Amino acid sequence: MNTLAIIKRTEGCKDKDGVPRGWIIYYDKNDKIYEVKSLFQPQDYKGSRPVYSDKELINILEKHI
Repeated sequence: MNTLAIIKRTEGCKDKDGVPRGWIIYYDKNDKIYEVKSLFQPQDYKGSRPVYSDKELINILEKHI
């Protein structure tokens, strides 16, 4: 099962406090996705990359396939 199928199957997943997970996408120098990381506490993320929801990530991955 690939990453996209797993995300679709678990879309809307929340942690024990009811906070939905967030996602960070890493791109290579040719603007191709090379890594997707899950954040289970996206409200605490202080990095410079944008945090995506499940729905946003599914749309981005479907466009890159």
